[in-house]
Amino acid sequence: MTPLLSPTGRAVDTAALCAAAREHREHGERRGTLHPSVWQHLSDSAITTAALPAVHGGLQSAVPHILDAVRQVAYADPSAGWAAAVHAPAGAFLSRLDEPTARTVLGGGVRPVIAGSSLPAGTIREAGGVLRLSGRWPLVTGAEHASLLALAARTPDGGSPVWFLLPRHEVTVHQDWDALGLRGSASCSVSCDTTVPAGHSVLLTGPALVDDPLYRFPLYGLMAATIATVAEATGQRALNAFARLAPAVRPRHADGPLNRLGGAQDAYAQAGAQLAAASGLLERTTAAAWSAAVDGPVGEEERARLRAACCHMAQTAEAVCRTLFEAAGSAAVHRASEVEGCWRDALVISRHALVAGRGRQLAGAYLLSGIAAEDL
Repeated sequence: MTPLLSPTGRAVDTAALCAAAREHREHGERRGTLHPSVWQHLSDSAITTAALPAVHGGLQSAVPHILDAVRQVAYADPSAGWAAAVHAPAGAFLSRLDEPTARTVLGGGVRPVIAGSSLPAGTIREAGGVLRLSGRWPLVTGAEHASLLALAARTPDGGSPVWFLLPRHEVTVHQDWDALGLRGSASCSVSCDTTVPAGHSVLLTGPALVDDPLYRFPLYGLMAATIATVAEATGQRALNAFARLAPAVRPRHADGPLNRLGGAQDAYAQAGAQLAAASGLLERTTAAAWSAAVDGPVGEEERARLRAACCHMAQTAEAVCRTLFEAAGSAAVHRASEVEGCWRDALVISRHALVAGRGRQLAGAYLLSGIAAEDL
């Protein structure tokens, strides 16, 4: 285990957050949002400032430490882990602003909780010498509890998307989250029609202004890796839930409990091996990219292999959870089994753009043809 470290080198304890997430998972399943105490523990935790530059009070932590913290929370509850996976890397946005501007955006030293949308769903236009941002962005996890929202729009010339950092009070949150899985993540839509300072925009594909391995690590790769880590933890949750269920369930017409049946044994062994292999690949590619970032710029091949591993992890976790759900038979349809909840969560995780078809295409484009997209 590689714990998050404070700027003084002390380990940061995530136990209280994990305990609250575990205790209140059912609240998220029923209400479509995490329990208030879980949101509070998350907001107060160091996870929200894990990637924030140290000059602004952040941890400026190492990537392996960030991923391990997200993994711990996701194993307690994938919905809480998803929120952690969104908030943890978002502090790196501030590394792309000059220090005075970043301080203005942060607004007086309050611990920031940054949420955002990966879709450039907004429009930006100049009116009377000022910029006006408008639009509606879907799937903004934890927007209601964030202090800053990072919302993207394409420039009028059709260039790369630009993210604008807005305080929470300037956006409207629409309570429209009603998904199959990750029920507690409250990934609602937000909208705004407001003026924004031009200097408060961030180009994620541009270089960071803070020289540190964390900010040399590809930001899209970091965001994809946190998502893949939630998938990994969800797959492990499913394996453990199946192992608890199997001795206690006797399928109809079977000669013994589920754990004594050849089909269930085969499925469990196969699922465990698949998840372990995908986890090993994710760990190796993340370590390779991090090692490169420690030494200097991260090469395009490391970036491509990292994205491919993140996508593979998300696909594999969904397949593992589906295999176990099917192997458990009718016992898995009951929510108390936890197997069905893991499958629903993994299914939704695997649909995120950073680890779905677009991510695989970016990785394959480079590995096959040497074409590296800006958002690789």
